[in-house]
Amino acid sequence: MWYNGPKAARDVPAAGPTGKTRVRRTQRAGKGRSVLHNLPAIIVANGLGAVLTLLLVFSNRRNLRGSSFADQLFLSMCLMGMFLCVLEAASYCVDGAAFPGARSISVAVNVILFMGSSLCAFLWTAYVECKLTGRVPGLWSCRTLPALTVCLMAAMNLLFPVFFSVSQDNAYQRQPLAAVSYLVVYGYLLWGAWQVFRCRREAGRYLFMPVAVFLTPIFIGSLIQFFWYGMSLIWVSVAFGLTSLYINIQNEAVMLDGLTGLYNREYLNRHLRYLTQHTSPQDRFSGIMIDVNSFKAINDTYGHSVGDDALQMVGRVLSEAVTGKDVAARYGGDEFIVVTMGDGEAARDLAERIRVRAALLNREGRRPYAITLSMGTAVYDPASDTLDTFLRRMDKRMYEEKRRHYADESHDRRRRGRRGPEGRKEEPT
Repeated sequence: MWYNGPKAARDVPAAGPTGKTRVRRTQRAGKGRSVLHNLPAIIVANGLGAVLTLLLVFSNRRNLRGSSFADQLFLSMCLMGMFLCVLEAASYCVDGAAFPGARSISVAVNVILFMGSSLCAFLWTAYVECKLTGRVPGLWSCRTLPALTVCLMAAMNLLFPVFFSVSQDNAYQRQPLAAVSYLVVYGYLLWGAWQVFRCRREAGRYLFMPVAVFLTPIFIGSLIQFFWYGMSLIWVSVAFGLTSLYINIQNEAVMLDGLTGLYNREYLNRHLRYLTQHTSPQDRFSGIMIDVNSFKAINDTYGHSVGDDALQMVGRVLSEAVTGKDVAARYGGDEFIVVTMGDGEAARDLAERIRVRAALLNREGRRPYAITLSMGTAVYDPASDTLDTFLRRMDKRMYEEKRRHYADESHDRRRRGRRGPEGRKEEPT
């Protein structure tokens, strides 16, 4: 995600012994040391990176309409990566060339590479923030200043040397201030990774692995190119990182419920099977089955779009209530299940937190309905339970609480003389 390693002026093109491999010899300015550049290999490597990112762009093209801001940020990183792969290869091709305007092209391409590296790294931090919080990040903030500073310094390179210099005979030499660009890019990458680790409760497991698979190829490619001059691996490494990230995004989408943002039933089943196979008898786990009271009445009265809003509200309640290794999933319809490590007391404490969160949202008064939940808890006993019996016990206790809820509601209505909140006589339902 940053500008490639130092390059210098090349001597005249030289063919390999067989005449089939085109290699250029470069002499680093001021060092008197010759380095060979295999141009076909450089073009193939960056061409592969450009093709990978182009495929990612086309695979997301149909889903762009109505997509989330995080998806748009990811698409922007892909487009920028594809463009910079092409420029990286062009920078090696034009470096040391003697045709008219070659020096001007070399300066312009290198300026764009420095700008693009910092902007692409900044987009990574915005993408992480959007995935973590679900909100559109502020693109104009203090976090933007390092990238803007690098862009400004790179633009100044059009007038006088800042990050690099290109002599009149098209000899490239990196300047000491180029370290600023490296520090900014590494800082952005590490800041994004740190945000995920710090907010791992909000990120969940599905965002942890993409951080590793995205950053690992980039760090490996950049270090190889930095220490082995003449290799061009940075932007193809970015392309591989984006491809790995995309694969994990698709895996994430398969395991998440699109409406509530919680895990779906498929992930829940896998998680429960894992717990039953790998949890010792001393480390028991508990479950809470949750059902939204009067959800059908909300749908019938206000419409299905408002019903969807109610389910999203429940998803928000559960996301804020669960902590650590707890897993909240949409089981189906208006039913949810939360799995927590611990005994029945831990499950009851979590159920109380869920009720408190729901009550706090109801007090906001922004919706024409109030969310109440019926919950049933159960502890998995490895000596006598199967997953089926475990789920059945939660389901049974949840319906017992639901019957008590409707019985209490009916009693309250009779006690009020079946009068509405404004004293008007209510019609029978």
